[in-house]
Amino acid sequence: MLLILAVLLSLQAITCSASAKTIYVEPGNSIQKAVDNAHSGDTIIVKPGTYNGDIEISTANITIMSSSPYKAIIKTKGDAFNIYESYVTIKNFDIRGPGKSSGICFSFSRSEGTNGAFYCTVQNNKISNFSMAADVGFYLYSGSEYILDNEIYNCETGVYAFDLMFEDMTVSGNRITSCDNGLYLVDAPCTITNNNFNNTVNVNIGDGTVNIFNITKTSGENIVGGSYLGGNYWATPSGNGFSQTHSDKNGDGFADEPYKLEGSGYVDYLPLVPLNASFVAFSESPEQEE
Repeated sequence: MLLILAVLLSLQAITCSASAKTIYVEPGNSIQKAVDNAHSGDTIIVKPGTYNGDIEISTANITIMSSSPYKAIIKTKGDAFNIYESYVTIKNFDIRGPGKSSGICFSFSRSEGTNGAFYCTVQNNKISNFSMAADVGFYLYSGSEYILDNEIYNCETGVYAFDLMFEDMTVSGNRITSCDNGLYLVDAPCTITNNNFNNTVNVNIGDGTVNIFNITKTSGENIVGGSYLGGNYWATPSGNGFSQTHSDKNGDGFADEPYKLEGSGYVDYLPLVPLNASFVAFSESPEQEE
């Protein structure tokens, strides 16, 4: 009996030591060091302050988040996050790049000794002033990523995806504004719904890409305040975007005709429109807190 009890206590100790933990990062400390010390299942909570970027993530199944939305600011002269493993979640940060001429905010890829980045989630971040040689804000070479509820602005390209290795990625609930290209997709199947686009070019689609731009009409608040979810809001800084210029006679929050995306065979069958004339398209870059 005593032997059984000893074995049970030993197993309990092993289980506790292997259980997920929460790691806190205070101003003046390193997010990279916290990532290096993390194990699968851990959560890293970053307190309000300003931190360095160029963070390498080679541990799967970890969450990195600001303790208060947008209060943890990441400033970088190059890339912000390079992600090499799967099931990584990054949320609630204000991430500021070096300018449109350089830098990637999130790079999902594979390096020697890693499995590649799949099923990662980037959610509820403010992302600004990023680019790369190919002019990108997000740089995806993997698949099945989730880009959700972010504000992406003043980038050469908001989301750039190419050669996704399997399953599609989801881009939903984002405000992508003041970019030269909102989305640039090449051989990158995506589901793109409930986003607010207001860019010089909202979508640029290359060869080999199969995309979905709306879901079936569903009850729920959309990104411009309407009562139904469907497609996306399509604006331009000059005010002549599809959603800015088309009517909604029955007041359901969708334009009365589908939007055929310029330069492609794709259609948003349920493009969003403003609820009323007082709605102002999101065309200015949000102010950044210093």
